[in-house]
Amino acid sequence: MARRILTLCLTTLRIDALLAPPARLRHRVLCRASDDEAPEVEEDWRAFRARLVAGGIPTTTDADEPAPAPAPAEERQGLDEDNVKLATSQSKRQGDMLREGTWAHEVGAPEVGGLLLRLPLETQLAVAKDSHWGQELRRFAKQEVTRAAMEDARRKGLPASEAPPPEPVVETEAALYRTAGRFLRAQLQRIAQKGQVDGSGRLAIDPRSLGDADRQLLDMHQRYLGSWQEVVLVIKDDADGAVGVVLNRPAATEGAPHLSRALVEALESDGGAKVTTDAFDGAFGKTIAAYVGKPAAREGGSANKAMVVHGLEELEGARELAPNLGIYRGGAAAAAERVRAGTAEPLDFRFFIGRYEWGPGELAKDVRDGVYRPAACSRGVALKQCLGLPKPLWHEVMDMLGGSSADVSALELARRSDQ
Repeated sequence: MARRILTLCLTTLRIDALLAPPARLRHRVLCRASDDEAPEVEEDWRAFRARLVAGGIPTTTDADEPAPAPAPAEERQGLDEDNVKLATSQSKRQGDMLREGTWAHEVGAPEVGGLLLRLPLETQLAVAKDSHWGQELRRFAKQEVTRAAMEDARRKGLPASEAPPPEPVVETEAALYRTAGRFLRAQLQRIAQKGQVDGSGRLAIDPRSLGDADRQLLDMHQRYLGSWQEVVLVIKDDADGAVGVVLNRPAATEGAPHLSRALVEALESDGGAKVTTDAFDGAFGKTIAAYVGKPAAREGGSANKAMVVHGLEELEGARELAPNLGIYRGGAAAAAERVRAGTAEPLDFRFFIGRYEWGPGELAKDVRDGVYRPAACSRGVALKQCLGLPKPLWHEVMDMLGGSSADVSALELARRSDQ
């Protein structure tokens, strides 16, 4: 992906913005019931893998780079109960999918039907340890530890030659998260000092006064502010690139003629069967789950593209994201017919306006750079609506992953409560 950089002209930035935190494929298991009988039991291979992971067996999609060890089963959390009650009240089909079993765990690489969790910028620097800013963070952490050791020696009256060596830097995501917060504030304040405040109180920075590393940090910060705590559903991921939609950015819950017209036009560009605006409005004119599939501020234009995602197996015009995954895309015309006929509910369907589109290798790079944490999950987790959830989806899934992900979730909650 071509890195976005600041254009070489006078760029205006608000100083407060700079410093603000912002395939259900079948797995065959043989169960020996007696000496001469071995009945075959079929089950969801992804659920089977999830149980292995919960039991402490790591998974990987790259033999040279294993996925991080999962949290012990007793530390793993399920869906938030209040969220489950709300989802079930919104759609019986959602409730049925949640009763199939709910699970989520970290994986080494993105999966179709899985999730991408946008990591905090602090965690991104901790994960991308070989990047320039990841190394600078660790240098900053060592300096803090050294200064603390020297200050402790002074308090004890010890000469520098007799001071004990500083403790090694703890490089857990939780420990580096706290350090990274201080590091980022110091770096952004340093960059801000290179600008000038104009008459309207805005900070103007000439990009020509910044080095490549500083421009990169500003770019990372701005991207983070525009994608804070996104949860992305992976729709496609192959040699040609990847496609995903943001699950937790609701745009509308009530239909309107202008919304129906816009969606009908955009859905047709996704290759779906034509549906009239009147038919669509008749089905979704009172209740609709429409989401912003990608922030408008991000590079590339996809605002004129839309898609519908659901869990209805036999819907004309729909296609499964992957064999036997149980998550489908398309079929807007049939969806409208089913809702109008009363055989489906409006909130059985999720409409997305815009989408993320990655070129070959770009999503994998985002994962390596610590932008996203990939996770596999049951289809009920991926398909339930994100409309007024008592517990935000990002925190819910991060807590389900357990371990360092749950630690980062708690730190993010604590930071919000402190503001």
